[in-house]
Parts: sequence; C-alpha cells; structure tokens
Amino acid sequence: MLLILGQPDKLDDLQDILFDTAIKYTHTGFRVLFFTQKPLERVATSIREQFSDLFKMITFIYVESLDAALKRLLDLQRWTNCIPGLIIVESLDLLATSNSSDTLTKKDFQHALFLSTLADTVRTISVNQKGTCNCIVSLNNGPMATVPFELYFREHNVLDLNHIKESSDILSIMMENEHSIESNVP
Repeated sequence: MLLILGQPDKLDDLQDILFDTAIKYTHTGFRVLFFTQKPLERVATSIREQFSDLFKMITFIYVESLDAALKRLLDLQRWTNCIPGLIIVESLDLLATSNSSDTLTKKDFQHALFLSTLADTVRTISVNQKGTCNCIVSLNNGPMATVPFELYFREHNVLDLNHIKESSDILSIMMENEHSIESNVP
C-alpha cells in the first residue's frame, strides 16, 4: 500500500496524477477501482474517446463518507469477477463523517478502521487472484497525528506529492514493491 501526502491547494493535481496512474495501470490488463467523492470533470472528450477501452477497466466508486466507503470495501471482498489489481482511495482525510458532534477520536477510529479493512481487502483480493493487488491512498492535509499509519504503510511507501511529478513515479515504486514481494515468496 502506498500513501501519498498532498496539500489542500493541489487537489486537482493529485486527482490528475492518480487518474493517469489508473489509466496507465490498466495496460497491465488488470482492473482499477477508484474511490472518490466526486466525478472527474476535467477529462477531455478526445481523451475519453481515445482511451475508451481503458476507461472500461476503471470502476469509479463515488462515496460521500467513510461509512459508505467501508461498506463498498466489504462488498468488494465478496466479488468473484472484475477483481481489481489496483485500488485507489482519493482523499481519505476528506471522507470524514459530516456529523459535527463527532469527536476527533471517533474520526480517527473511523480512519483506522477503514485502513484496516482496506488492508484486509487488498490481502483477500491478492489471495483470490493469486497475485498482488496494489493500493494507493492519498491524504490532502498531511498525516493525521493520532492515526497509526505505520501499521499500514512502510516508511518508504509514504510519498510526498511535491516529489511526484507524474504517474510513472508512482508506478515505478509499485513495480519495485511487487518485485520485492515476488522475490521473497518461496
């Protein structure tokens, strides 16, 4: 699992890079699930037409809250067809409950629960497809101090958006990780 730390003023840049990563990943023949709050609006019609076959390999899952995203993840564990090779979760920190009475502790618990379920879903998919399911999670406001990210992401898998210029930067790290996993499997 990769964690990308963005900045609130670069939401569009991050979404563009993640979308380009999804398009390029479909060249591997695997499907991509893209969790986001709102539809991508800046994709030109000419690009949609040019890459229409690749667009069919990407499933956009629009969720308004962590609870909705969590339910979709649990459903995903039961899928037997259209199994993804990559799951992208855009702006995890923006998927907070809209209830203003929720405490910071409850929101942090929801984020940790979501990351646990995501890790379990990635593992389940990897076992089902007898290969590696990759995952990218982005945060726009930097790491949340009270969420134990080190349980889910190795230090070298935490990337700063300022060091990512294009999707190939993300894809090369994913390839290195996959190669590392394959070389350690007996």
